[in-house]
Amino acid sequence: MKKVLLVAIIVIVAVACNKNQSAVRKLDGTWKATSFATTDSTGTTVDLIGFVDVTFVFDGCKLKKDEYCNITTTTITNAFGFTSSTTENDLYRVIDDGTTLEIKADSTTSTMTIVELTRSSLKVKQVDGNQTTNIVATKTS
Repeated sequence: MKKVLLVAIIVIVAVACNKNQSAVRKLDGTWKATSFATTDSTGTTVDLIGFVDVTFVFDGCKLKKDEYCNITTTTITNAFGFTSSTTENDLYRVIDDGTTLEIKADSTTSTMTIVELTRSSLKVKQVDGNQTTNIVATKTS
């Protein structure tokens, strides 16, 4: 009986790890945001994609417990005739059986719910206080 229980636990852990690693494999590559919308507590939604061009480059790596992979985010902002560009190099990992994207930037960690992830489409949602951000991205390479 103990052997059966041990095997069952190992299978459950292996399946959970595989879902996280499977998500990392799907994320590996370059993604371009096609929608970057924020909604405030009044229900007002603003899609910033007309003002910002956001590209994410996920480094596919082999996840182990508490291990992070590299993500580079490039944001080009076009507002009032001025253009600025920023690039951030952070760390990410996928947790909770492939349903949560955790991004570690310096000493802060933020989480996003993975709403949908296929080999070519990514939809994530982040709730921060009274503001919800929904990002839709398409894989470019």
